[in-house]
This record gives sequence, C-alpha cells and structure tokens, in this order.
Amino acid sequence: MRGKLKKIRFFHYLLFLSFAITSCEADLGSKVFSDLTPENFFQTENDFNAALVALYSSFSIDWGGEDPGIGIWYTYLYNANNRTYLLRSELTTDELWNDWDSNILNFTWEPATFSGTGASTYSRIRYVARATDVIDKIENSSVDDLIKNRYLAEAKILRAWLMYILYDFFGPINVKIDPTTLGDIAITPRLGDEQYTGIIEKDLLDAISTDELPEKYNGTADWGRVSKGLARTLLLKLYMHQKQWEKAERIGKDIIDLGSYMLLENYEDVFNEAGNSELIYAIVSNEAVPNFYMQHLFPGNYAKGFAGSKSIERGGGWYGYSMPWEFYDKFEDGDLRTNTIITEFESSGGDIVDRDNGLRGAIPLKYSSIEGKGSGPGYSIDWIIYRYADVLLSVAEAINEQRGPSDAYQYVNQVRDRAGVPQWGNMTLEEFRDAILDERGRELFSEGHRRQDLVRHGKFIEKAIERGATSASSKHLLFPIPAEVILEGDGIIEQNPGY
Repeated sequence: MRGKLKKIRFFHYLLFLSFAITSCEADLGSKVFSDLTPENFFQTENDFNAALVALYSSFSIDWGGEDPGIGIWYTYLYNANNRTYLLRSELTTDELWNDWDSNILNFTWEPATFSGTGASTYSRIRYVARATDVIDKIENSSVDDLIKNRYLAEAKILRAWLMYILYDFFGPINVKIDPTTLGDIAITPRLGDEQYTGIIEKDLLDAISTDELPEKYNGTADWGRVSKGLARTLLLKLYMHQKQWEKAERIGKDIIDLGSYMLLENYEDVFNEAGNSELIYAIVSNEAVPNFYMQHLFPGNYAKGFAGSKSIERGGGWYGYSMPWEFYDKFEDGDLRTNTIITEFESSGGDIVDRDNGLRGAIPLKYSSIEGKGSGPGYSIDWIIYRYADVLLSVAEAINEQRGPSDAYQYVNQVRDRAGVPQWGNMTLEEFRDAILDERGRELFSEGHRRQDLVRHGKFIEKAIERGATSASSKHLLFPIPAEVILEGDGIIEQNPGY
C-alpha cells in the first residue's frame, strides 16, 4: 500500500464509486444503491483497486472522514482518537487511562451515549454492505481470474475484518451479506451468532485458499494490503474469541509452521523497523497521513526522557493517555520490554518528574525511534495491528485450555526469552491461565488487544470495578446498539442485554 493505495491519500479521496445511502436507512446499514454494474465498471485491475480503496478507508490511521451516504463525519477505526475501536479497546481496560470521556472512564455509557460521531464503530455496518457489493461485482466481472481472484480475496478479508470488529463490540448484528438484498428498504433482524460468525469464517477460509493472494507483503511496495497471513490471524482471533481452542491451536500452528514470520531479536526493533518479519499487519503512515498516538502521551511540560537507552527530546504533548502504575508494576525486574516505556522525564523547567513527583502514569511510548520520523504532533510511524508474538501467546493459551501447560511453555517462553525474563514451568492449568493474561498485557500493551483478552478471561468487569468504575456490570461486555438504530428499527432490531 506504500505503492498503489498510499499514493491515493485514500482517506479523503473516498469516491465510494457512486455509492449512495438514504439517510433514513443508512444508520441501519440496510440500504445501499449503486450505479455501478459489470457493464460500466469492474473491467480492469485499476477498477478493482479503486473499489478496494473505499473499503480500506475504515482501516486508517487518519482521524476520519465524512460518510458520503449520510454526510456525518466519523472517526476511522484505528487512530489516536478516543472514540475509535482501537482506543476504546484500550481505554476501557487497566492498561491505559484517559479522562476525556467520563462515560468510558466510569462505565456509565448507555444507548443514547453513542450517537453521531460517537457511533463511529457501529457505522462500519454500512461498509460491510459496500464490501458485499464490491465482492458481487468482482465475482461477476469478466476480468481474468488471475486478477479477479486476488482482489476478491482481499475484499472478503476486509468484509470479514469489519464484521469481526462489529462482533467484538456489539455481538452479531444485521449486516448485509446477500447482494440481492442491497436495494431492499426493509429492516432486518440481527443475525444469529452461529450464522454471523460462520460468514466471517467462510470469507477468511476462502481468502486463505486463494492461490493468487500472497502470504504476506512485508518489505514490498504493497505493504499495507491484506494478505493470507492476516486472514489466518483474523481467523485465530475469531476462534479465540469463541473459545474454540482446538481450532485456534490448529490455525495458530499453521501460521507458525509456514515460517513466514519470526520474532525479532530485539523487542524495540519490532516497532521501529517498518514492515519487519514479525509484523503480520500494520496500518501505513506517512507525512501526509501521520500517526498522532505519540503526541497524546507526552505531558505538556515534557522536554527530555529516556526509553531504554534512547534519548527522547521534544516539546510537550497533549497528555491524554498514560499507563497506570498498577499496570506498569506487572513487569518483572529486568524486563526488556520496559525499554519502550518512559517512567521519568526532565521538564521544560529543568525538574525531574516521576511517579513520586507528578507523573500520573508511565508513558507507553512503544515506538521509541521517533527521531527522523516527524517533529510532532504527527509521526510517519506505521501502526502495528497484528504480529507474530500474539500468535505464539494465543497458541500457548489455546493449548493450556485443552490439555494444560506442558506443551504450551515452548511458545510463551520464546516471547519471554526475548524479554529477558525467566522461562515458565511447573504451573497448573489455572496458574498458567492467569499468568498468560498478564504476559499478553506486558507483551502487547498499546496494541488494542487488552479488552478482548480481559473479556475472554472473565476479568473485564472485575478489573473495571477494581479501578473505581463501580457502575460496571455484565451488560458492558458489549457496547449498546445506538439508540437511533433501535428507534428506526421499530422493534425489529433487538438491543444488547441490560441496556
């Protein structure tokens, strides 16, 4: 995507290929019209690429854009805005703190809380319908199969990924996956769980079986495009979410046995070397569309600090996000992963600021080589979404849940060896389960996995209450369907339990 897709500046170039959605039905994702037909479009590879640009737009590091169907500005899924899928996956957990949204901080959100731009994640339901339309048109085009099959696989991965994100936050909803119903104005009920996840699984398996889709794009001009590696990883995430441990172990081992990915020797390098061999997928950033995450971390009076041996000198930031000290204290002495975290700094006034002197939490910089990648507030640093270490830890967890930890140590200890901490052994199944949750937190902090991990381990609500969000209850395991969607559905669309 550093080639074709990145050059387009696709985040504001959303032609959406003449897609139009009526304002009444748009929030429900139930009505999509298109002037495009196999007769006037989808006749060349460039047509396919242009169609996918619109689908890729949701997976953007840019702030957001106006949905052309209803004229509402929405944040994209993966950027530093506290309304995004990425940040709400972190800010609702113990790994990251922010007080800009009291409802998120205190677990007091309700269906009416998430309307307008606040419903940005739910708004992706319309993009599922758009993906369905693109898939249908590619399938019915007359382009050579060698070209068609690759783009068809990409579109299916993007649809499956969107559906998985929606499933993670809302459970199964009323997505449009039948192209013959895209023009139907009737509002339909939410799909059943098995039917919904079956669609995701089939899309991903179809993509994996496509010979024309590359295994990965690391180090190529197309870095940033979806691949078989991503399809397998999304399937792993789905199976882990469903606690289908046998399936999770199998697909995770498929990724391992392929030998396409490997742990880098140095943990810091993972986040500072673009397209490296540990990465399965990252969202591309550049000068035109920079990464603003780091700007949210630095206090306003910041001048100089150290992440490991790297001196980080720059002006103050927006100081929105910080790692609670309780979470930082989960790291063991000598853990090399803390080299990507700043725990004290020199202020612009020359004072040393630390946890005992005004620093409310650690600075989880993670991407420590910001020098030469911008001067702030934005940096040309790709945002890592999935990587090989996550696969190893997932396989270890899946094995433990089936047979106990004996065969799981070999996978988790690869991660711990790199971190410079002692290997594990002699644990019970229950001890390993608790330990792997903390290990995933230490390894994958600031990468958007923590909420899923806590929910899967039954600790999401417990952890929220422990840190003072006493309103947290079982209903918060899912976010509510936005109130306007329920009202427009007139009883057809069921709200999530407890709301």
